Amino acid sequence: MVNFLGFDDKLSNFLKHEIDSINMHLPKKRVTLEQALKGYNYYVSRENIQLYIDEKEIDLLQSLCPQNLFTSVHLPILIIRRRDIGHGTYIISGELIEQYLVLKTLEKIEIGWDKFLEEQIASKEIYLYKPDLIQVRKRLPTSTVIGFS
Repeated sequence: MVNFLGFDDKLSNFLKHEIDSINMHLPKKRVTLEQALKGYNYYVSRENIQLYIDEKEIDLLQSLCPQNLFTSVHLPILIIRRRDIGHGTYIISGELIEQYLVLKTLEKIEIGWDKFLEEQIASKEIYLYKPDLIQVRKRLPTSTVIGFS
């Protein structure tokens, strides 16, 4: 039986295990922006390490996010490296509001949330490239995390 990327089962299982092991820094469960604003500003990684989200970043995200969507934003925001679509290419995983917040943080869009939805920008997969990733990590180092696929 052929499974993972066309390899046999043993190699497929080995590759899956390797990807899982390099993603141990990812959160077990993410917190909402609303929870972070109430003081629950940390998450636990798959390695059982408690990681805190900086209050300045929480305040920045709060200022960019419509209040009625605080419960829809999950922190840290997951950014996934996608080698299958190109070298140095990343996608923003999660809810549309998380894509919007990253684009606003990068100053790639100037429109509000409602206009973002109207213009159907949100229906497209958002790609980030290495220079974008560097800027996101400078501005949101504790409220974003990079995963590998």
